[in-house]
Amino acid sequence: MWTWKNLLNVLCTILPFIAFASPATVFLPVLVKGSSSNQDVIEMPPLALTTQMLQCFLFAIYAHHLRMWTLFIPNTVGFVLGFVWSTIYPFKVAPVNGLRLQWQIQYSISLLLMLLGSLTIQRTPYLSSTIAAAVGVLMCTYPLPSMHQAYKEKNPNLMGSAVMNFAMFATCFAWVIHSSWLVEYDIFVLVANGSGVLVQGGALVLRFIIVRRKRLAQGENSELSALTPLL
Repeated sequence: MWTWKNLLNVLCTILPFIAFASPATVFLPVLVKGSSSNQDVIEMPPLALTTQMLQCFLFAIYAHHLRMWTLFIPNTVGFVLGFVWSTIYPFKVAPVNGLRLQWQIQYSISLLLMLLGSLTIQRTPYLSSTIAAAVGVLMCTYPLPSMHQAYKEKNPNLMGSAVMNFAMFATCFAWVIHSSWLVEYDIFVLVANGSGVLVQGGALVLRFIIVRRKRLAQGENSELSALTPLL
């Protein structure tokens, strides 16, 4: 009999694929010539991309070692996509030294940890899963370091795309329910995804506030422009 838990399991399987692919909504407007978007460069910091690459790689080799194919398949896809996003990033990022430096540091650390995981997976497989779980917190909460700047500059693109925020919010929300006492209690999964729900939810609310402020400002400017000939 089909139950809500069956539906939840399906969502917990499908939503990560969508979240892993969602950075395409940031890259495609920059890569595709003739795009309707006016965006020429990527303004988002690289944290969402590098943490996806690293976490998915470590979980993938961990799952392969233990023959956990339901965990292996989505994380392999996530790693491949994360590697592509992370590798393209420095060629399309905005010419801001801070962003390039962040990418260099994060990409280098990710490669070192991936090498460490590969070398230790046979003897200490839980090292990879532990690091992956810690990195997962960063991946779920990646907009947090940029939220203040996004509000200050009225630029929601600093938090990634709305699709990225919503996809990660939905994924984390589904896994919060799954890792709660309602289904299969797991404090580590619950904390990581609970943090993601709060931060990604906050990012979505902040996007709404920024867009609303812009529209109000545009409305005021339009009124002033209409009144100027009368003065």
